[in-house]
Amino acid sequence: MLNGFRNRDVRKVLCPATWEKRVQRQQAAAMTRKLALLRAHGLIVKVQKTHRYRLSAEGQRVTTALLAAYEADVSRLTGAA
Repeated sequence: MLNGFRNRDVRKVLCPATWEKRVQRQQAAAMTRKLALLRAHGLIVKVQKTHRYRLSAEGQRVTTALLAAYEADVSRLTGAA
């Protein structure tokens, strides 16, 4: 989080490893389009003069909410209601 993340960092986590240059270019292009969508929605911001991105304040809020929803247990939520 401190240094931000790059297209390559995200691809290492989300895409299967491959040695084919064509597939690597396709994966990089697809990730670029996804990063552009996140920027357009204001969830990430570009770090000036680098290839890095950081979560915006809104992005941190949304990410926290999504992680909480992912970790939530339906039976616990039903019992709390």
